[in-house]
Amino acid sequence: MKKGLDFTAEINQILGTKALHALKGKNFLRTEDVNMEQSFMLFHLAERLKQMHQSHIALPPLLNQKTVTLFFEKPSTRTRVSFDAGIHLLHGHSLFIDKSITQMGRGEDMQDTALTLSRYTDCIMGRVFAHKELEIMAKYSDKPVVNGLTDEDHPCQILSDLFTIREHFGRLRGLTLLYAGVSDNITDSLLVGCAMLGVNMYIASPKQFPVSRKYLQIAHALAKKSGAEIKIFNEMPDSNTLKNVNVVYTDEWESMHMHLDKKKLKPILSKFQLNEKLLSKCAKGARGMHCLPALKGEEVSQHVMYVKNSLVWEQARNRMYVQMALLSAILRN
Repeated sequence: MKKGLDFTAEINQILGTKALHALKGKNFLRTEDVNMEQSFMLFHLAERLKQMHQSHIALPPLLNQKTVTLFFEKPSTRTRVSFDAGIHLLHGHSLFIDKSITQMGRGEDMQDTALTLSRYTDCIMGRVFAHKELEIMAKYSDKPVVNGLTDEDHPCQILSDLFTIREHFGRLRGLTLLYAGVSDNITDSLLVGCAMLGVNMYIASPKQFPVSRKYLQIAHALAKKSGAEIKIFNEMPDSNTLKNVNVVYTDEWESMHMHLDKKKLKPILSKFQLNEKLLSKCAKGARGMHCLPALKGEEVSQHVMYVKNSLVWEQARNRMYVQMALLSAILRN
């Protein structure tokens, strides 16, 4: 056990800041539901929780006597396990609910489900298809609701990704992230998160998959405040542009809510693959990222996933710590 890494007192001080106090009892449905100051305070808290945990020091019971419902409509590996493990590490209890084996499978609607679940537990994490369903859950729940993924937004993933980039590079402002591939909910969420925290965001996506105008509008408004630069490409950027890229990020070509003819689209989509050749054209020390699951050989090469310049597995690890920080702020006693 390492000595001198018990940050319990500092953790309580962080939770007591005005920025995080404002999150108490609040929903977290979209990436912009936290501001720049709150994001950085959550990162500071997550960093301390991670340091204590990896030093085998008992974590403070920040979720003691708190029960969090983990409500799933979509399949999951990282979301389920990271929330479940993190809640238990903070002395809370998680309750896994698969929609298909609830009364919703027999026709009960989200309104009645939310009214019921919020009477038993202190928070609901929802991983659902339609974002509107999550909004209905939040409307009728008298306890806070956290977005574990919808077709529109993946805010916990993006907060964790930005935490990972900051952890690796030591900063966010002025860095450039290139998203390469099919524009989807991850792209939209990244746009908002990067614009808010001062990360330049380049998107290279085929014209068949245009970037959401709604999220572009939100991102441009945030970028005016942070100084972030946003650029959209329908083909891979040229070498002069790539040499400024610090992070290349990609996602599956076909998200869970999509139905694509990948065989027909492969000649187009393969031009946007995250691979070693692409990274070699980027800035020195550029890193690859993927929110997972990955279909190696499609949107990402096998090699990039496991080399030393990959941040894929650290961003997966960090989901737990950032979500622990978020729940601690929302459910703080």
